Amino acid sequence: MKKLVFIGLTAIFMLMVVGAGAQQVASPFGATEQDSIRCRQNLSLMQTSARAGDFRGALRPWTEAYENCPASSVNIFIHGVEIFEHFHSQETDPAARQAYVDRILGLFNRRMELFGHQESRAFVLSFKTLTYKRLMGEQASQATIYKWLGEVLELERENTVHQQVFWYYLVASQMLFHMDNALRDQYVRDYFRIMDYIDLATANARAEDNQASITYLESIRHALTDAFLRSGAGDCETLTAFYAPQIEENRDNLEFLNEVLAALNAMGCSDSDLFLTVSVYIHRIQPTAQSARGMASRAQREGDMAAAMRYFRQAAELETDNVMAARFLMQIASILNEQGQRARAREVAFEAQRRYPGSGGYIFVARLYGQSAPSIFPDARRAFVFNAAVDLLRRAIAAHPGSAAEANQLINNFSQHFLDAETAFMLGIREGQSEHVPGWINVTTTVRFRPN
Repeated sequence: MKKLVFIGLTAIFMLMVVGAGAQQVASPFGATEQDSIRCRQNLSLMQTSARAGDFRGALRPWTEAYENCPASSVNIFIHGVEIFEHFHSQETDPAARQAYVDRILGLFNRRMELFGHQESRAFVLSFKTLTYKRLMGEQASQATIYKWLGEVLELERENTVHQQVFWYYLVASQMLFHMDNALRDQYVRDYFRIMDYIDLATANARAEDNQASITYLESIRHALTDAFLRSGAGDCETLTAFYAPQIEENRDNLEFLNEVLAALNAMGCSDSDLFLTVSVYIHRIQPTAQSARGMASRAQREGDMAAAMRYFRQAAELETDNVMAARFLMQIASILNEQGQRARAREVAFEAQRRYPGSGGYIFVARLYGQSAPSIFPDARRAFVFNAAVDLLRRAIAAHPGSAAEANQLINNFSQHFLDAETAFMLGIREGQSEHVPGWINVTTTVRFRPN
């Protein structure tokens, strides 16, 4: 009998447990069904009021939701920031305003704790930092901004959703440097790292054909570079002082050497001894366009023009940027001209023109024609040389309208050397006829008379 009573009591107890369990709701909306209903009602009231701009009306349901079911919706934290930003904007007491800022920052922290499985920490942290920067204004701690955005960049690098992060992080780094010169090296490192991120982000934007992002990134890149140049941390002397002691121990570290070369190149230090030294080390490991350029500069300095042209040629072949490749080719053309090899100089200048229409290759050769005129014809027929030069200048304008100003100025000058009608008559030459220009030029041109 006792055994039957025990079994019966146990069964009743189990039914009570099951019944109690049936009232529980395993949900972030609340422990019971009633809690869940209240939570959803408060979320609805909060959102309706906040979206209507009634932040005071949103405060009560927001408070209920935040205190009783904070994990139910990220909107609690989104609208919570809106609510307390509104109160902050209406407040005049400094202590109360700061209290609102602290409350808002706390909401961001809690949001990261509760919704870290749904949202990127870097996304929320960057939003938190930008909000802090906006609310605090000039009173914002640059060290705090630098710390928080440093974590964002460590997590997302060039892929950060809030691209303002690049700007505010580097501005903070620069301001910290201005407050403490001992942080110069940190600022220099930050600058080149952020430039790399911006370049990569720009490349991604180009791949996605996102013109708005491209325009924004290019604008902040220009502004940050200008600030770096004016900061006193970015001249050739300081870059050399920063990098030179590290070169020998990193002479086989290609990543580091490329960083140094890019830094020196960006600051216009390509003629420095350090640039040439780094170029040699890189070229030995894995030649690049910039290392070949450095080798060419070194050969020029040593007077070995054959080697210089060889390295400029290699730089042009390795370069993927047609503008830079054309510049390297024009360096070869200039050396050939200095050596009196004008036909070969023309050949390379035309190659540069094909690589990039704005290289000035046609203009360069037109100038060579003008300089050669006295040696081609001993008499008035040298005007034919200037006719041929103008032919090239017109081709230059057609190929690249941006060349028009320089080309037109030369056309005006060269036209003064055309035949006048009287001299042409005496020589039996008619306007519009074809004439051959001999010598190294060896082209046919159309005779045009000097303008009145």
